[in-house]
Amino acid sequence: MNKTQPSVRHHLNRPGLICSVALVLLAACGGTSSTGGGLGSGPLLVGVLAPFSGADASFGPRYLAGCYAAALSINGAGGIGGRQVSCQSFDTKGEPADAVPAANSMIAGNSNLMGVVGCTSDEASTVVPILDRSHIPMTCMTGQSEFNKTSFKYFHRLVPPDSFDAYAMIGSALFGPGHAPYTNVALVFGDDIGSQTFVGPAVAALTKLGVKIAINQAIKLGASSYRTEVAKLLLTKPDVILTETIGSAGTYMSEVKQQNGGHVIPFIGTSATIDPVWFKQVSTAIGLTDFLANYQAVDLKLTLSGSGYDEFKTQLTAADAKFSGSNALTYQGKSPTVHLYDGIIMTALAMVAAKSADPTVYNPKIFDIANGVAGATVVSTFKDGVTALNAGQSIRYVGAAGENNFNQWNNSQQGYNLVTMDKSGNEVVLGSLSESQTQQIIDAGGSA
Repeated sequence: MNKTQPSVRHHLNRPGLICSVALVLLAACGGTSSTGGGLGSGPLLVGVLAPFSGADASFGPRYLAGCYAAALSINGAGGIGGRQVSCQSFDTKGEPADAVPAANSMIAGNSNLMGVVGCTSDEASTVVPILDRSHIPMTCMTGQSEFNKTSFKYFHRLVPPDSFDAYAMIGSALFGPGHAPYTNVALVFGDDIGSQTFVGPAVAALTKLGVKIAINQAIKLGASSYRTEVAKLLLTKPDVILTETIGSAGTYMSEVKQQNGGHVIPFIGTSATIDPVWFKQVSTAIGLTDFLANYQAVDLKLTLSGSGYDEFKTQLTAADAKFSGSNALTYQGKSPTVHLYDGIIMTALAMVAAKSADPTVYNPKIFDIANGVAGATVVSTFKDGVTALNAGQSIRYVGAAGENNFNQWNNSQQGYNLVTMDKSGNEVVLGSLSESQTQQIIDAGGSA
């Protein structure tokens, strides 16, 4: 979703300054809330449990930016019952073996932990059970299908599973604007857990739809050269490449261009490729003109308008100014950043609604605040939500990304846009998949 948006999974080879900020307190001026004393006292913490180093190092900064903005929004409205919120990064390195001690250290060292964001496909299988046993509400960016019908009560996902990202890429290949339907599709994905979650659903759907799979490559991320792999790819003469090779795409695509007589093969990326660092690496490697002529990607349909999004942008701007070097504004339109911002705001509102800092009490309220109950007042900011709750109203939060609709497994999903980037690396929407087009591919893939 999103490894977030979002993809769903979600990746920087410049996390240095961000990761060096072990703990950032985002306190802002404002009045105190009048909600009940069950909320306790003292600072609260949101843990950002994600890769800040390793092949998927760019994921963590996206999530941290959303946390910065959410904390500023909450603190600026008086906090949660007067309690100020801060954000701390916990580096999983994108590896299950490293994620477990990171999660355990985060839990053991922070009794004021109100929630966690991150938990990508790299590490979700190992850390989600730990967080759930510890009764810690989490908003995760994993796209793994094992969470499509999960029994974990504290798990929340605001992005589709990776299988849907795979289906959207196929939809772009078959129905996308600016090209005829592609008929000989190459699959080039990293050999990491998160990247490989796209491959099975893509193979199943392409096979059932009768689309030829030219080659299916799992490449080792971080290698200095892919000459052998590219040579094998070119022998199959693909007319498009579906891909996610975070940190290695520049090397791979430049060698495609070199070995293909200076010509770039069109390539369609997951939502994780819609990233400023990825854009710079790949456009530099193959040239901006060739990048703009050949790259497309898929992204979630986000509202990105209204008072909720305006509040998000305001606080992201404030975070960018306050934490120089974090470059938070580069994530302004990125679905992982926006969705995790909303996840934190909903968690904070759930605490206010429950008048409790006990997660066993406020966790169920997250569902109610996302979906709404009969007669609920729609709110788009933390401040407006607190005002309505203090007035005795039930609320439904429609925030920066728009509506959320959790199903019984705490999964909320939206449709897909077909996108590219402009010369500055800004996302440009080219079109979208219709419901019937999307369903055709989902049915072919056999998604649960």
